[in-house]
Amino acid sequence: MPIDQDLIVTLLRGHTDRKEEAQVLELLRQASAPTLDQVLREVDAAGLFRSTDDHWFGPQHRTELRELLTERLGELSIEPQANLAYGMQAGHTDRADEEAIAAIFLARHGVELTHLKNRINSRTDSHDLEGLVFADIGDEAVRARILEHIATEAAGVETGESKVLCDIDDTVICALHDRRYPRGTIYPGILALLDALDRGGDDEPFSTGDLTFVTARPGDALGLIENHTRASLRRAGIATHSVLTGTLSALVTHDLMAGQKIANIDHYRQLFPEYRKLFIGDSGQGDIRVGELLLERFGEVVDIVVIHDVVGMPAEERARLATEGIHVVDTYVGAARLMHDRGLIAEAGLERVVAESRAALDSIAWDSDEQREAVRALIERDAAGIEIHTAPTQTT
Repeated sequence: MPIDQDLIVTLLRGHTDRKEEAQVLELLRQASAPTLDQVLREVDAAGLFRSTDDHWFGPQHRTELRELLTERLGELSIEPQANLAYGMQAGHTDRADEEAIAAIFLARHGVELTHLKNRINSRTDSHDLEGLVFADIGDEAVRARILEHIATEAAGVETGESKVLCDIDDTVICALHDRRYPRGTIYPGILALLDALDRGGDDEPFSTGDLTFVTARPGDALGLIENHTRASLRRAGIATHSVLTGTLSALVTHDLMAGQKIANIDHYRQLFPEYRKLFIGDSGQGDIRVGELLLERFGEVVDIVVIHDVVGMPAEERARLATEGIHVVDTYVGAARLMHDRGLIAEAGLERVVAESRAALDSIAWDSDEQREAVRALIERDAAGIEIHTAPTQTT
């Protein structure tokens, strides 16, 4: 008989007793493959697992739920499989959950596995792919099995795109060292540049949401700081992204910050080997060292390292870094020109960066006219010779 999805939602609302748990299980058992797929696409999977218990003296309903859904993995499309992984990730994840999550990864191959990883990574809270594989899965053997499968399957996938790894403070938002802008300013053109990178060199993306922020800001067990960071980025206009956080100890020195960021990026490299990588940072907090380490350790898959100068770096230092593959820019128009020259963004993307950089000048609450005109001069210098054929749009 047809499954009553509204009944499942009703049964899961509030406290669920044993009878209601059994009723949910029976409804899921009876569901046809298309119906089960639809239900698991739309249901709050974390609530489903949270509301179904293994009782000390009674039925093992949570175990039954996990086994039932694992047995029917082959009937599910990618989105409900990703939701199922989230359901087991969001609460306490035990060894049996870890094995079930591994089964979800192992059920997908080639480009389908890439789409599954991107779907898991698209959550708007701290429960993303990196958190799942490197934190929630505690058994090293299970993690190794997942990573080995990812590496094997990625070998035959050509995405033609890069995952964008980006710092936050003084890279996206004026926060610490930069005196050219009022504190809290979102840098002109950065949102358009991130959007253009997500769209790729032909403005026809293989996948979207390829943006990850790598920050030295500490994480925490409950994901509260990471969720706060995500909320701040969404308020800034960046809706689709993931976040790799640091530790309190990594805040002590710039070298420790760089080391933490590299460790996080290495996690990301293992999770998405079918994508190339690029890094955007700033000159204020160890990101130059991050760029050096990236090129040293993973240079074969790094497209470009761009450093947003916020401290007034001397020309000779910029030239030296350029010989190492680290490109220092004053504006995101300058960054966009570099990336367009390398085929990383389309011409239309470059034009959007210029247009939005210019438009932003009139919306910033400048400390003085001199401050505004100094930035305008930098933007116009970097935009010289670029014709604008597209109107500015809301990005990312």
